[in-house]
Amino acid sequence: MGTEGTGHGMTTSSQKRGGSLSERLATFAAAVDFSALPAAVIDTLKLHLLDTLGVALAAAPRDFGIAALATLRAFGGPPTCTVIGAEDKLPAPWAALANGTLAHGLDFDDTHQESVVHVSAGIVPAALAAAEEAGADGRMLLASLAVGQEASIRIGLAARGGFHDRGFHPTGICNAFGAALAAGKLRGLAAEQLADALGIAGSQAAGSLEFLTDGTWVKRIHGGWAAHAGLVAAALASSGFTGPRGVLDGRFGLYQSHLGAAAWDAIAVTDGLGERWELLQTGLKPYPCCHYNHAFIDCAAAIRARHDLDPATISHITCLIAAREIPIVCEPAATKQRPQTDYDAKFSLPYTVACMLARGQVDIDDFTPAAISDFAVLDLAARTTYEIDPDAEFPLRFGGRLRVHLRDGRVLEHHEPVNRGSAERPLTEPEVIEKFRRNASRALSPRRVAVIVDAVATLERTGLTALARSLGAAL
Repeated sequence: MGTEGTGHGMTTSSQKRGGSLSERLATFAAAVDFSALPAAVIDTLKLHLLDTLGVALAAAPRDFGIAALATLRAFGGPPTCTVIGAEDKLPAPWAALANGTLAHGLDFDDTHQESVVHVSAGIVPAALAAAEEAGADGRMLLASLAVGQEASIRIGLAARGGFHDRGFHPTGICNAFGAALAAGKLRGLAAEQLADALGIAGSQAAGSLEFLTDGTWVKRIHGGWAAHAGLVAAALASSGFTGPRGVLDGRFGLYQSHLGAAAWDAIAVTDGLGERWELLQTGLKPYPCCHYNHAFIDCAAAIRARHDLDPATISHITCLIAAREIPIVCEPAATKQRPQTDYDAKFSLPYTVACMLARGQVDIDDFTPAAISDFAVLDLAARTTYEIDPDAEFPLRFGGRLRVHLRDGRVLEHHEPVNRGSAERPLTEPEVIEKFRRNASRALSPRRVAVIVDAVATLERTGLTALARSLGAAL
């Protein structure tokens, strides 16, 4: 039996010092009030809300979005909540599932790096659906987003990449808990009920990395299922259904079942909780692909900008990368160098680096079936390999170093120690708004896009009505 902070066995010491981890998170969530949120937290929540809505709108016309919505429509139920990019509505749990699938479906959504959680894809859809169902105002929505995002991040922080190492996707797992708190807060649950909601969410939290083997669609539902699970957990808790208090740190809790003997840091879950906001460290993506690739893409962009390169003059390319990132974006080599699906390509370091060198961009349209079959890019990807970078600082930073070896013997090198879009190198507010406009314009008219920008900026004053009305299908 271990002690808090070691991750080996039950953390009964945490229970002696104020309850289990879930009880302490529930107490925190119940106490959060919008009026006490720091201005920086509110500003960050708004930017990430806007970014998430834009990514979801860009995904709405895609085949996976259409398939998910058709399935959920068939389930029926009272049409109470908005589905992003659709004129009709769905019951709250199904709307959350649909919207979370869209928000995570392009791999263009935000990431908290140390916890390795795509936070907003699970929390924003849950909070939007719960807020609409409850008739909540903008202040209540923002407070619930703060609670849900902070909890998801801190649950992931205890593992710091450890879930990935065991084949689990923390976005689907950690966000189920955060979504339960966000939805529960909007339902007005007390701390005891919120602890029940967390316990219930633990039996629904899921996410496998097996999609990396064949590039199939399942990762896309991880954000949506987490949002759905959170709404269901909160609803059950509000009806008196109970859940285990040791769902995180108990004998059979999340960390023991998913990490086993691997070290995990229980202290990270509650250290400075409510005083130091980890959600401020969440980054926004400049590229619609795995975050591990971004620094390398920027390296390729820098080399391309300095040198008028013809891909035919390149002998080979070497990516120096953190060892723990290799299984995600470098292996198996055959799949990464010749991706068969868009998700293969999004999780391919060779493809994304070659795409930037050959085309000068990496955007949504670079992951279509035609784009990933482009011989010029695939030929360059086949000449892209990797080496372990012993100086990499993963998961604190998703840096990258790129060496482009030319046939004339020259080697062009660039290093990005801190990936752009991270908390250390954040995208500016104008950059985030421009990203939103580019994404949202794939589904909505310019007038509707402008309304959403204004509605999010004034959310605490104007409420949800204008925002929800503007998220439907294009005029």
